[in-house]
Amino acid sequence: MNCSLNTVAGLITAAIAALLSAIALAYFWITALPLFAAAALVASVAFYFIPAIKQALLDYAACRGPSDKCRMSLTIDTLGQAAATLSAVSFAVAAVMQVAALAFLYSWFLSWLGVSMMAAVLFLVKAGIFSCAITVLLLLGVLSNAWAYKKCRDEQQPGGPVVGDLKA
Repeated sequence: MNCSLNTVAGLITAAIAALLSAIALAYFWITALPLFAAAALVASVAFYFIPAIKQALLDYAACRGPSDKCRMSLTIDTLGQAAATLSAVSFAVAAVMQVAALAFLYSWFLSWLGVSMMAAVLFLVKAGIFSCAITVLLLLGVLSNAWAYKKCRDEQQPGGPVVGDLKA
């Protein structure tokens, strides 16, 4: 049997890297372009990486076969997808509002609107950053859950570890 969690670990690592990059980009919120890039990175996590991680976990469980004792929870990735979607929406709305706020700041008469919109943009950026951080923690929980499932299955299987998988 050649079952491995390497795909799961690689996908989770790439998703966390994308989220950390989005957080880094969000710190440059004064201009709108980094916010659009952060929204795109977070959307890639929500709509590509999290479904791919779920499928890789299902493939791994199917490869290991049925078990009465060991269970792998797949509900935590739904929470991660919700948090990542919220973060992507926050960054996208903040970027659009940032463009409008900068336009208002060029007019002396409308600058008060631009300043109030900048305050709202800051709030949305902070919400997006916190959502990214929560998603990172949830993804680490998924990885921990996968390693616990692997350990349970390795202890349940007679004859030693599975070929092609790292011993945790």
